[in-house]
Amino acid sequence: MRKSALFVLYFVFVASLSSYAQKNENETRKGQIGITFSSFGENDVVRSQELIGSASNNGDNFYTIGINYLYKLYNFLDVETGIEYSNHKIIVKPMVLPNMDSYSPGYRASISLINIPVTLRANFLKYCFINGGLLFEMDSSTSSPIDSQTGIGSILGLGIKYDFNSGLSVFANPYYKMHSLVPFSSGDNHQKIMESGFRFGLMYQLK
Repeated sequence: MRKSALFVLYFVFVASLSSYAQKNENETRKGQIGITFSSFGENDVVRSQELIGSASNNGDNFYTIGINYLYKLYNFLDVETGIEYSNHKIIVKPMVLPNMDSYSPGYRASISLINIPVTLRANFLKYCFINGGLLFEMDSSTSSPIDSQTGIGSILGLGIKYDFNSGLSVFANPYYKMHSLVPFSSGDNHQKIMESGFRFGLMYQLK
């Protein structure tokens, strides 16, 4: 039920944006579409209060690839959406019982997420921007050692961009993400993936 509500909200937003674009197509340029890649940072699994005797989960590495759409609302403000796939690797170390060897190498687990970002980008100083907004997320992992990350997350970043006369545009965007900030699964002390890294994009101006 909650997952259905998540995607209904997203499509209402897209429909509203499309309506806005049609009404203002003579006043604003058409949008940009492109590909993005995120990595080169840190990820970790956190919860508000650690449980005594539970396994520890430490981030190992991650990457995100996506197809994104950028539309100019005003001279300085863009809205961005799209669809992205994220893969997170974590190291799970099980609880060590008393009187046993305290060393445990643990095992490596994989977590897969499908994200639909809905963010705003405020441009300044010609080549710079600040971006932030929400991530509508679905945990597509077949087996995960942590709580489901399906829910609403958030992102905040600062970036630089360059627009070529040919219609191509490139950007680099250091960012911070919190996954499952508002989880759709029940239970207290929900585990969340925190992520910080660099996002790179290649966009093309639609004619």
